[in-house]
Amino acid sequence: MNTKLRAIVVQPNMENMRSVCEFLKTYGYEISATTPSGSEAASIIIKKQPDVIISDAYLLDVDVCGMLDLLERGGYEGKAVMVVATGINSACIIENVLNRGVDMFTLIPFDGGFADKKIRDIHDRKKNGAVTKAQTGGEMDKFDLLSYVSGLMHEVGVPASIRGYDYIRESIMMALNDRNILKSITKELYPTIAKSNDTTSSRVERAIRHAVEVAWQRGDVEVLNNIFGYTVKSSKGKPTNGEFISMLAERVRLDLKIS
Repeated sequence: MNTKLRAIVVQPNMENMRSVCEFLKTYGYEISATTPSGSEAASIIIKKQPDVIISDAYLLDVDVCGMLDLLERGGYEGKAVMVVATGINSACIIENVLNRGVDMFTLIPFDGGFADKKIRDIHDRKKNGAVTKAQTGGEMDKFDLLSYVSGLMHEVGVPASIRGYDYIRESIMMALNDRNILKSITKELYPTIAKSNDTTSSRVERAIRHAVEVAWQRGDVEVLNNIFGYTVKSSKGKPTNGEFISMLAERVRLDLKIS
């Protein structure tokens, strides 16, 4: 039985507010308060000392960094898990909030089970006196990076409802970890993904090709041209699986300054 952690939700967008509250109720959190205001949230947080704070990046009066300033000036010394949950996918926001000591960044809507485990893991580490990566100024952790990759895929038009979405996301994560994996797509990348998903390399290749085709049909033309326009000849049409994965991985590297 999970501990019933007390959460405060700071969201100016009512749809995002409902989404976050639904997540909290589903996974057994107690919602102590909700507000769209950063200044009001700071007062509530100091008074109620919650276990979890889930805030958007931009609030009704101040942004989340301004709210953190108010907490600091108010003498807040709590160990709440600080989560920035937003519908805006921005490398600048991610860098700013993680540099301020925010524990976790995620996009809305997010993977409920994964987010719940992440929040509880951070809570347990803080409770036991452990220091998080964000607090030490370390690099973005895997969950934050995965959230950014997911946002980019959504931006280029790959729907999360198709199987190729998972395979492309996994491919990008592998490429960010090892550039050379894209030099051996059929012999290494496809088989690795197939093994982890209990399927075959040919099915992985077909699912990714289908996802690329869907993106080319429904994606934002300006976004696609911005990412792929200078590498894919107009006469050639859509990129190959390898080109698609490679260019998205490179975009993530550039956006997040990953070496």
